[in-house]
Parts: sequence; structure tokens; C-alpha cells
Amino acid sequence: MSNTKDITLSVVVLSYNNEQYIEDCLDSIARQGIDSYEVLVVDDSSTDNSAEVIQRYIKDHPQFELIVKPNSGGALSSQIGIERARGKYVALVDSDDIVADGAYQKLIARIEEDGSDFASGIPMRMVNGFMHKALNDQQERDVFAKDCVLETKKEIEDYTRQVFYWNAVYKTDFLRDNNIKMPAHLLIADRIFMYKAVMKASKISVISDVVYYWRKKENSNKISITDQTAEFHMIADRCDSFEAQMKICIDEFQNNNEYNKSIWENSFIRMYYPLYEIADEENEDKGYDDFIAACERYRLFLLQYKAFFNHLVMNSDIPLSTKYITERIMTKQYEDLYQFMVDKDNVAQLDVERYDSNVYNAMLRLIHLISVRTIEQENGRTYIKLQLVVNSEENDEIDILEVFAYNRYFEQKKIVLDYDPVTRRIDITDLNDATYVLAIICRHRGDIHYYIPQVAEELAKVKKYTFGESVVTYNTGTAILTLQRKNRFTLLANGEDKYLLGVNYPEDVKEMFFFNVAENIRIPVEGKNDLYEINPNELPDGDNVLIYKTKDDLYTTVRKVELSNSDLDSEMVSKVIVRGKIEFEKGIDEILDSDDALDE
Repeated sequence: MSNTKDITLSVVVLSYNNEQYIEDCLDSIARQGIDSYEVLVVDDSSTDNSAEVIQRYIKDHPQFELIVKPNSGGALSSQIGIERARGKYVALVDSDDIVADGAYQKLIARIEEDGSDFASGIPMRMVNGFMHKALNDQQERDVFAKDCVLETKKEIEDYTRQVFYWNAVYKTDFLRDNNIKMPAHLLIADRIFMYKAVMKASKISVISDVVYYWRKKENSNKISITDQTAEFHMIADRCDSFEAQMKICIDEFQNNNEYNKSIWENSFIRMYYPLYEIADEENEDKGYDDFIAACERYRLFLLQYKAFFNHLVMNSDIPLSTKYITERIMTKQYEDLYQFMVDKDNVAQLDVERYDSNVYNAMLRLIHLISVRTIEQENGRTYIKLQLVVNSEENDEIDILEVFAYNRYFEQKKIVLDYDPVTRRIDITDLNDATYVLAIICRHRGDIHYYIPQVAEELAKVKKYTFGESVVTYNTGTAILTLQRKNRFTLLANGEDKYLLGVNYPEDVKEMFFFNVAENIRIPVEGKNDLYEINPNELPDGDNVLIYKTKDDLYTTVRKVELSNSDLDSEMVSKVIVRGKIEFEKGIDEILDSDDALDE
């Protein structure tokens, strides 16, 4: 532990059973560039090797300290860390996540410049090592549409749309003086922490840059609390958390009815997430009986506050679907409620052949301001062409202020792209070959929006364009843009269940490795004479994705579109390519062998 008395930042790491991720987390904190800092790693008596990994790490990092406490939950870990913190500022981090390079410097600078109580930035979700947006709700994203200071009641209320605690830096005295903490008796305690912090803040600084990568362990046996949405015990815990939120509103914020209403509405909507998870006919582990049990648990909770919830449902702006769900639960009409949830349509996955084109386009116009219409090339330059999917009289009311991208594979630099408002085209010519998450800042009817252009009118899930040796794909469901070089690799059989990957342009590739998703480890792939040998039987269990480092020091996956022999040897390729990329799981016999496996 550092003996420095004047500590700028204390980082509290909440650790429990993340031995394969904790070193990545600690490394990201050590890279922050803060001159004087301490890191308090509070381990909740992990049953794996987390404590040993941390002990090895701190031998070479005197600013880091391990605190092991009896197993009692992350909320109490956060309390202990904040109490022990000696820094002027404090940040909270989950031990399987990653802090973006330089994030804490940016956030602290904004607090000091604005005189704010805390500062917050954009979180990204990390699924199997790759970047996705974390903020699904448009109102959540809009909070981060521009660098600003929130200080009016309305602005601060809007911030409660996002309730993450780890994408922020707080003044330590602000938390202590206002007794802002996560209740130790609640499993879902982060919302209580954030609601109190937001309500007690006189100013909140917001930056429109990515500061935090939230790991979602999709293919891991160690499922986080957030990912246990459909577990029955989580339904009870959600009710307990909501009850605690109501109590805080009544006890502490009784003079601010609008803020209370904002909390109640937002929490009310999120209470029902587990029902959507359970009401899924493709979920083999859950069925109609589980759905009934969940509805009954909610009904018992709602009955305690029947008059209040009736008032809330009738006099709030919560979605009609939530009002419908509440009504059916209160009247025990579960059968039609179950069918309603099973039949739900996700606009991003609609099939154009099921709808008349006029009907489909009308549906888009109800939901999306901007879509990607096509990708085209002109005079040697490549453009994404946008379409404003609102009625014509509103088109002039939409101004695109900024278009930017982040590399999807751990590159944290924000890349601003040129946009021509006359042609409505984004110039992507100078982007290096890689995969990117695309985003737009726009103004609509005077409001600023952080927008993700997700749905194309053609409704194909992935659109692919070829321009000479370049291939551009755009995933309309996730706003993922991929630039690739055609015929970069050749796949060859090398005996039973073994393969050789030939590199047709050796100057394009610096390094090749498999990334094992479950264990968060790299397995080097040896190359010889521009050939890389792949033996899936030597790979560890779980998904193993083949990734290469480009000449531009960007990481991306080896995909079907880059294979020069995919048409000639389609049967062999279909055994190797899964979800558009080379991916093995427990050996070749378990790989999907279908036309679907060839799709990008």
C-alpha cells in the first residue's frame, strides 16, 4: 500500500469468484495515469483462486491492497471500501470488468472544472470479449449525448434512467456526508445507491465518451447477478429492492414528487424483465409453470401496495405493455399474458416477407429516426448512406451533429467520421480493416439524442457490399460495421480434424491466436511459411474464437468473407465457420454443420 498522504483517487474493486478476469480488471486500473492513487480490492471470500491471483498481482503494485471479508455480498464490500478510502475521489469497479484507458483522468478533470459531486461517462457491454452497446433504452443513451453539467431538477431526474454505479467517479466526502451506500441486506442494491447519489447531488458532470466495459459472461458457468434475471430467487430480490426504493422515496425525497415518480416508473418497468425471460418457448429450462409462479410472486407484492400501483399505472408514462402486464397479474389472467409475451415482436428481427412493405416501413417510422439505407462507393471513396425514417414534414427537424465509431475489439479511441448533410452520407473510406460500433448524435425537435442506427429498410439482418478487394458488412440489428479484405485467407484440410490457414497477404497479419471465451485466455496459433496450423482437439472446452492482429494493431476475427476458397470447399468450410467466424467448441464433432453456420 502506498504511504502517500495526499491521495487523489481510491478505487474500490468488488471481488468475488472472478479469477480468470481479475487481472485484466486490475491492469486496466493501473493504466489510468493517476499520479497518486490506491486500489482497495475487497474480496467476498471467493471460493476460487481470486485471492491468490490478487496476492500475486499486488507484490509488484504497492498501490494495491487486498481486503478479505466473510462472504456477505457485494453491497457490504462497497461499504467497507468507501469507509477505508483515503482518496479525495472514489470509484467502484466490479472485478470482472475493465476501466477504459484514461477514464478516471477525464472524470476527475470534469468534477474539478464543473464543481460537481460526481462525473459519469458511457458504459459499453463486453460479450465474449467483444464490444456491444450497454444502454438499450433511448432515454438512457440520451443522457450521454454531449458533455454537460446536470443541475436542474429535470436534468437530474433524467439521469435516473441509467442506474449504473461503476461508470462514475464520486467525491468521497459527498458519499460519506450524505450516507450514500448500498444496503447490505439487499442483493440488488445498486439502484438504491444511485438514486440517493443523484438526488443528493447539486451538480452531475457527464462526458460523451466511453469510460467502462461491463463484462457479460454469456458462455461462462459463473453467471453474474445481472444475468440471473429469470432465476426465481431474483424475482423475490427485485421485489425487495423495489420496496426499499419506495421507502427511500417516502423517507428522504418526500418533497420531490416528480423525482419519486421517475424512480417508481423506472423501477416498475424493470421489475417485469424476468417475465419476458421466462416466457420464452425456446427456453428449455423454463415453462408455463415457472411463469405462473413468477406472476404469483409479483402479485403478492403488488397486493401490499394495490392502491398505490393502481394510481401509478393509471397516471404515469410507463409503456402500455407494462400497464397491460400489471392489469393481467392483478386479475390473474396469466394465460393471455403468457401468450402476449411469447408472441412479442422485436423490430430489429422482423422478417420483411411477413409484411407488406408499406406496413413495415410505417412500423419503422414509429420507432426509428434514422436508418442505414445502403453502403455505396463513389470516386474511390466508400460511404454509408442514411435515411431519415420519419414523415417528410419532420425531416428538416432532424440535424445530425456528429457520427463516430469505436473499434469493437478493445480499441478505446473514439473515431469521428465525416458526414455530409446534403447527401446524408458518412465517409468511412479512411477506416482501417476491423469491426466497429457505429453511433450518431442528432437533434430532433430541439432535443439531443445519442442514436444507434439499427434498422435498414431492406430488413436483412446483415447487408454485405463488395468494392474491389474490400468487403463491407453492416449488421442492422446491432449497428456493427465490419471492413474486411477479400480473399485474405485460404482454409485447407490437414488430416482428420486438423486445418491449415493460409495467409494470402502476410503483411496484413501480425499475430494469430484463439480466444477462449469461458476462461478469458489466449491460445497462440503457431505460423510457419504463412501457414497457421489449427487443431481444435488441443483447444480448451468452450467457445474458442480465432482472432488476428492487423498491421494497424487492431484485433478482428477470421471470417468467412475473407476465405478465398469458401465457395469451392463449402462443405469443409461449413464445419469450421460458426456464426460467420472460425469458432470451435469442444472439438469438431460438436460444430454446427448447416447453411446457417455460414451466415455472417
